[in-house]
Amino acid sequence: MFDRYIPVISIGEKLMVFSKKDYKEEMKRRNFQTAIIDSPLGLLKYDLGSDGPSPLADADIMSGETPLLTAFEKLAYQRRFFLKEGKHITHIVTQSDLDKIPMRLAMIGFISVWETYLRELVKLEIPDWEQSLSQKRIEDARQLFALKTARNEEIDLIQCLQLADLGSIFSKKQRFKRFLPSSNRQEYDNITRNIGKLRDALAHSQTILPFTWKEIHLQISFIRTAIKNKGGQTFG
Repeated sequence: MFDRYIPVISIGEKLMVFSKKDYKEEMKRRNFQTAIIDSPLGLLKYDLGSDGPSPLADADIMSGETPLLTAFEKLAYQRRFFLKEGKHITHIVTQSDLDKIPMRLAMIGFISVWETYLRELVKLEIPDWEQSLSQKRIEDARQLFALKTARNEEIDLIQCLQLADLGSIFSKKQRFKRFLPSSNRQEYDNITRNIGKLRDALAHSQTILPFTWKEIHLQISFIRTAIKNKGGQTFG
């Protein structure tokens, strides 16, 4: 959905066009980092700290219909884009806009798919998965399993594992090589631990996420690549 049907304009802000005579005052008053300025030569851009207004370049502009995740890949490395509808620049989108509901839903959605994917791999390919967890983690899962079965929920013990547990299972016996063939265990542990931290921050609606947008982009890219390449090696 976020790859195809949710456009970047859904998180953009309507463009405000300033006069050349007072654009700096308006930027200060509104706490803007970027301004679009009307001029006889057409629209000009000004970013705080620049020498002065300059023409818009192709690298500054993105179609408003660009899928949200495609835009995310670009916004992670460039602070802002001007969005075009038809022939007109109508909106601006910045890295700050990535923290809006559509992108938060996309992030939690990918992490949830990742968690489900790992559960299925464990169920299908790792019959001795309990050997990879501490007795404390297994006991916690069994307590949750007992609670759910008492409610007549159709569930198995694997579904009672936490995301951190699933990460630990794949950390053992070189299983992480399925996802990061050329990396080491420490790199895998770091990225899966950070995915868990991001999931917790999103689940608790923290106003400030614990990672930069570049770091979040790398985490989501890891998830997408790992799932896309699901035809990798099997293991026990």
